[in-house]
Amino acid sequence: MRVWIAEKPSVGRELAKYLGKGVQKNGYIEIAGTGDVVTWLFGHILQQKTPQMYDPQYASWSPALLPIVPQKWELFVKPEAKEQYQTIKELLKQADEIVHVGDPDREGQLLVDELLEYLKNKKPVKRLLLNALDEISIKRALKDLRNNADFQPLKESALARGRADWLIGMNLTRAYTAMARQAGYDEVMRIGRVKTPTMALVVRREREIRAFRPTKHYGLKANLEQTGKCFSAVWLIPEEFPGCDSEGRILQRERVENVIQEILQSVKNGEAFRAEDVAKKESAEVPLLPLSLSALQIQAGKLGYTPQQVLDIAQKLYEMKLTTYPRSDCEYLPTTQFKDAKVILENLAWSGWQEEVAGVDVNRKSRAWADEKVSAHHAIIPTTLLCDKARLSKEQQDIYTLIACAYLAQFYPPHRFSKTALRIRIGNHTFQGTGKVVLEEGWRTLYKAEPDNEKPEEEAFLPDIQNGDEVSLREMNVQEKITKPPKRFNLSSIIEAMKNIHHFVREETLKAQMKECSGIGTEATRAGILDELVQGKFLRVEKNMLYATDIAEKLFDALPESLAYPDITAIWEDKLARIAKNNFSSEAFLDSTTDFVKTLLGEAKGKTISVIEGQILCPVCKKGILKRLSGKKQGTFFWGCSCYPDCQTRYSDKRGKPDIG
Repeated sequence: MRVWIAEKPSVGRELAKYLGKGVQKNGYIEIAGTGDVVTWLFGHILQQKTPQMYDPQYASWSPALLPIVPQKWELFVKPEAKEQYQTIKELLKQADEIVHVGDPDREGQLLVDELLEYLKNKKPVKRLLLNALDEISIKRALKDLRNNADFQPLKESALARGRADWLIGMNLTRAYTAMARQAGYDEVMRIGRVKTPTMALVVRREREIRAFRPTKHYGLKANLEQTGKCFSAVWLIPEEFPGCDSEGRILQRERVENVIQEILQSVKNGEAFRAEDVAKKESAEVPLLPLSLSALQIQAGKLGYTPQQVLDIAQKLYEMKLTTYPRSDCEYLPTTQFKDAKVILENLAWSGWQEEVAGVDVNRKSRAWADEKVSAHHAIIPTTLLCDKARLSKEQQDIYTLIACAYLAQFYPPHRFSKTALRIRIGNHTFQGTGKVVLEEGWRTLYKAEPDNEKPEEEAFLPDIQNGDEVSLREMNVQEKITKPPKRFNLSSIIEAMKNIHHFVREETLKAQMKECSGIGTEATRAGILDELVQGKFLRVEKNMLYATDIAEKLFDALPESLAYPDITAIWEDKLARIAKNNFSSEAFLDSTTDFVKTLLGEAKGKTISVIEGQILCPVCKKGILKRLSGKKQGTFFWGCSCYPDCQTRYSDKRGKPDIG
């Protein structure tokens, strides 16, 4: 008997439909006359043991018991999954061969592998990689069954990630929760390898906005004419111009007005504006790549969708067989997929994209098709299944349209344009003019109708000027400008920041290295991490914008820089990717993580979180806060220090307040 183990019931059911006539059983589907049985998990049905499961003494969250490092890592079956666990256990006893049908990523690899190891399986295991659930994709994947042992490094990467997160989370959460409770905060201070640096990004941005002071400054714009055609140019402020601030900005309007008078006098004296350094260049902008989950979440954010909504909708489209695997971090496609293009494009035409499909060249192969850049999964694209828009909700249509447009763009010509730059000089002053003329819209035609599309670069039409040509002055205007504060993160831009974390590192020397890694978190976890930060009261969301809470700022001030900045976390993601490629040891990674945890715990000792407003600071130790506690007799109370037993200060209760005297 061959047992197929899918990651979730929906995948199992679709696979069973293709394998043959299925008979539904309790927790599995038996394929009639084939000897095949399809069963499924519910994501992870095994869970890492908590500290107190290893040793009852860890029921206490005392910092004195830290660090907690399991000598042997152990799992347990989630209570809600026991019945399905037993079903799979019995099926495996009868199996001759097992097929692993977890999602094609490191977490999907782990959740089936960990169960097989937990059950001490010795039977042969094959690996089925499903990037989509339509019939063609399933058929193609079945012809390419792999040896599951080939994916051992991918499993090791996921295992190392889970254990590292356990070490960071269990140890640092306990240390900082104890610290916070001394300050009167009763919530659990959940620290995470990805979660905490993400929170810190928002806190730092919050403080930058708060500290920002707008600066009014001035520039000069000239409206010019040549051969009857008008254009504009801006004055280039000389480096040593008097009255500039450290950023080279002019802060006094009268200085610019003086320049206007000086130029007008030059014109009056017969001097002319003359063109110099005229440069023209034709450029071509190739299409954006097909979408990864992060790219889809960022684009959909402009339409008002949260990252979690996008993931949920993309998952539903995948289960409807309309799009490929949604949790992809890849923006490229395998060359073997190119042969499906004709069918996909024909289906899109039938589904309402006739005009857009009319502009494609089905033989055009963009840079997206690159086998060397595709791992276990590829970019999210439409499947070969015809999409009936009437079956889709408005939300599903929006997300499907984004996916379809990104795919269509691969068959459009580049966006071609001509740029001209020139300088206009009069006396001691130089103006600069730039212009852009679109020669061919190309793939950008697909994005013109988007309501929240980024505004294109301002297009100006410059006359056909040559070096030395004279131009006429029509008027000059003072430009009044004001500096703007940094943009607040929203639910889309924070995803982009997590993906492109190299922009936010502390060490400049690490930027190049981090640019090569995939950021912090994964495509599948980033939306959940943001939800946890909101649920944990570290962030709040108002009109899609992210704000840091008071406790987030207090925690930030108590954190060591290695937790508050993404440098270490991003380097770890790079190491996890190397483990997945079998060129780094998971044991070495966990050893270094353990050492790092010990260092962080050492740095946490002696630190405090500032007392929350309204709390009473202990007048003796000046670290803890006084808390009202129940006495031995019912209905009696006293006040004790939150630093007990280190501080045993105690006061009587006097009408709900400590009787300090």
